[in-house]
This record gives sequence, C-alpha cells and structure tokens, in this order.
Amino acid sequence: MIAGLVLLVFVRFSTANIPNYTEHSFTQVVDHFNAAPIVTFQQRYLLTEKYWTQGVSHALFFYTGNEGPIDQFWDNSGFVFEAATHFKALVVFGEHRYYGQSLPFGNQSFDAGKVHYLTMDQAIADYAVLIQFLQSKYKFTRTVVFGGSYGGQLSTYMRFKYPFIVDGALAASAPIFQVAGIVSGELFWNGVTVDYNNSNSECPVKVRQGFKRLLDLDKQNSTGWANISKAFNLCDPINSTDDVNHLIGWIMNAFASLAMADYPYPTDFLGHLPAYPIDVCTVSTVHSHILDILTIRCLVVTS
Repeated sequence: MIAGLVLLVFVRFSTANIPNYTEHSFTQVVDHFNAAPIVTFQQRYLLTEKYWTQGVSHALFFYTGNEGPIDQFWDNSGFVFEAATHFKALVVFGEHRYYGQSLPFGNQSFDAGKVHYLTMDQAIADYAVLIQFLQSKYKFTRTVVFGGSYGGQLSTYMRFKYPFIVDGALAASAPIFQVAGIVSGELFWNGVTVDYNNSNSECPVKVRQGFKRLLDLDKQNSTGWANISKAFNLCDPINSTDDVNHLIGWIMNAFASLAMADYPYPTDFLGHLPAYPIDVCTVSTVHSHILDILTIRCLVVTS
C-alpha cells in the first residue's frame, strides 16, 4: 500500500476535484498524560465518505492538522483526495488543538496556566485517540497519516510513537532533520533561494542588493529610518535598528511564504496566489529599483 502511495506522488496535483466535507466534533481530554483532573474539549474534524464503501474499503487517510483552521488545509491538500480515489479511502482531517475551533479553554485558551497543554505530544495523542474512535465505527484495517511542514512532523512522529495505530506516514516538506539538529537551520533558506534562482537567476542577486541597501540606510539612523518608512509606506515609522530588524523579518517571511506556496495551480492557502507565484514575483523583482525590490510590490496578488 505504501509503495503505491509513493508512486502517486508523481500524479498531477489539482484542486479541481476537492470534495465537500461534513464537520464533526470529538470529545478530547485536555491532558492525556495525567489522570486528574479530567478536563475535556471539543476537537473539530472534517470527513468525507466520497471514496469509502463500507465493507469494501479498508483504509483511512488521516491528515494531521497544522497550526491553523483545518478547513484551510482541506481546501489546499488535493493530493490526499487524489490518492483516496485510488485506494477508496475514508478521508479525515483532524484540527490541531488550540487552533481554529478546537480551543480547549475557549477564549481563555492562551492564558497563562492554560497554554502549556499546547504541545506536539498532546496533539498527536489527540489524533491517536480520534483515529481509534473512527476505527471502531468504520472498521478500516489500515491507517495512513498525511501532513505538510509542521503537520508532516506530526505525521512522522505518529508513525514512530503509535505504530500500532498508524501503518504509514507521508510527510511533505517536514523539517524533521532541522528540528533534530541533524542539518543546519540555514538549509531552509538555501532552498528558498534556489526556488527564486530557478525562476530567474537575477532575482537573488537583486534581493541581496536590496537587503544591503536596507542595512546601509539603518546605519544613517533617523535619516535612513525616515527613508525606509517612506519607501515601505509604513503606518508606523521606523525609529530604531530593532524596528529595521523586525521589518527584515517580515520581508524574509514574504519571500519564504511564496516559496512554500509555489504550487502549479492557484491557491488561497497563504493568500490569494496565482499558479507558480514565484515566477510572477521574479518578473517584477528583476525590473525594480534596489529598495523597491524589498517592498514586495510584486506580491499585490496576495492582497
């Protein structure tokens, strides 16, 4: 079964045939690792039986939800459904605790003394319990978990920690080796640079020039900060080097977000993006003035 899934990675990705879902809730305990006191919350999950036939189908495809509302991942994970058509699988997307509607303490979930239940161990325990509940209802005999980025980490850890529940895991772009310290943290940014370079080799050169110009302006203190504020049309003006560094962080994240969502089809995952958004960005970037490059004006497609 897993070998078949690996082969399916080469099938055309598409969002055209994403099915509708039914929304459900499941009663989870807030703390899976201490006996008392027992406090519960409602975990949201999405489900489709479109490909499932009771008594004929045998597999559950379970998406281990990331840090966000689970419907966003449903709408942008077409590969799971393409694979499900081949294996006639039941498809379920579980929402991560403390995100979306799965708030253990409602509006007080992030208060001191309550947020410490937001851990990976607790999250994958949620998924393990939910899968066992679903198995008792649907009687599937195989479970494969899916996830991307942080969600891919969760899928991998589930296979390690709950091999008696999870038969296989497919983790896309999961930073497992970086988190474990096996590879350098710079590897991610090297990958982002490669994406832009593959689109247009002039783009990384000009972006580096833009960052250098930004740092040079910072050295001019108030005069430079005023120029930066004007160039970026900031609501709150730059008043310190800390402000400049904060702005640089936002700029880096903008470039990284495009790299992470550089899909061959339009998405609304990290913004309203066209197909191959990096190609759209680099066309504008290489024809911009040095500081204009970093204003990311090419990203108007996300607004």
